[in-house]
Amino acid sequence: MIKGVIFDMDGTIVDSLPYHYEAWKIFFNENKVENFSEKLKDYKGGGTLDLMTAVYGDKYSRKELKIMTNDKEIIFREIYKNNVVPIMGFMEMFELIKSKHILVGIASNAIRKNVKMILSELKIYGKFDSIICGDEVKKGKPDPEMFDETVARFNLKKEECLIFEDSIEGVTAAVNSNVDVIGITSSSSDKTLRDKGCKLTIENYLNFDLSI
Repeated sequence: MIKGVIFDMDGTIVDSLPYHYEAWKIFFNENKVENFSEKLKDYKGGGTLDLMTAVYGDKYSRKELKIMTNDKEIIFREIYKNNVVPIMGFMEMFELIKSKHILVGIASNAIRKNVKMILSELKIYGKFDSIICGDEVKKGKPDPEMFDETVARFNLKKEECLIFEDSIEGVTAAVNSNVDVIGITSSSSDKTLRDKGCKLTIENYLNFDLSI
């Protein structure tokens, strides 16, 4: 019996990746970075500082890169606010989970400011039993730290929990945490997600059976 559900956010609750791409394009254009399309080719959300490091190498200090990362995320929040739409069926699924008194958490590589903005736009920010963000852990996904910590906060066994993820890094983190994971095919194919360890995949939450 499922007693705890953990959601990723970008690509899992909302399809925010197009807005992240747009924010990166604006940032790179403003900072005169060439060939940024190639640099964004494998970007699946989160890990902003990692991408900054990959782009700029040792040209800037880590402190400077963090400031630049913050600039990009400000752009993202500005263009995404008022455009936040949940993946189909998510809100109904969320209310069903709450009605069954199942614990529900967020474990996202995104920074807290992004998570708070998006969940506040959906009017559910205060309804989670746990929220852990990428800027609040020592290691982000694919490390299982945030999933392990969420299960510990729930005070549940891992076999009593279920994770929803869309990215390869997120699915890998779930597998590393030994928690069953359902893949959302917003950014990766059914085959890719299953090959990485998903129990099954769904396009959206319409008619999803929580008893699975």
